[in-house]
Amino acid sequence: MTDTAAAAEWRWALAAERAERVLDGDAQPRVSLPLVAGALVVAEGALVVVATSFGPDDVGRRLTAIVGAVTGLLVVVVEVVRALRERARPSAEEPVMKGLLRREQSAVVRSIRQRSPVPDDRLDVVRATAVQQARGRTLPAACAQPLVWTGCAVSGVDLWQVYAVLAMLWVLIAATTFREVLLARRFLGPEPERS
Repeated sequence: MTDTAAAAEWRWALAAERAERVLDGDAQPRVSLPLVAGALVVAEGALVVVATSFGPDDVGRRLTAIVGAVTGLLVVVVEVVRALRERARPSAEEPVMKGLLRREQSAVVRSIRQRSPVPDDRLDVVRATAVQQARGRTLPAACAQPLVWTGCAVSGVDLWQVYAVLAMLWVLIAATTFREVLLARRFLGPEPERS
């Protein structure tokens, strides 16, 4: 066995150890995709409709834009604080793929997306990674960002076009995050019923 093979073996053994902790741990709740998607669509639509119902220089337009942007920013801040507190707990689980090389992480992701078969000796790592992705913990923060930038765009400030482009980019990022969560949930199959 070469040094490279030994290093790869060690990385995968560490990932398998983390995977075992994730798979044996308590089932953490999943974020509701319809709820997050519905909240994003309603909030974005309401913000644009209400803000544009006022004239370009009306106080109501700016106030609506500020409320929308601050709401999105608050969600982001709350999610960042939650993530930091979760990570600081002694029992916090680390990402299963932490420590794997980029190409090894890509192989795991391809397996979750069902684009390549899962080797038997890597099944636990792939399943545990899918479990972590399926929780959708990054969804609320990713979906709040478009609200922040849409608020800036509809406020009527100079360079509103730049803010509109940023809002659209964040919508694409949120959609990609949704897709990754959906693919992980599809890989795992239906969520088990709770009694």
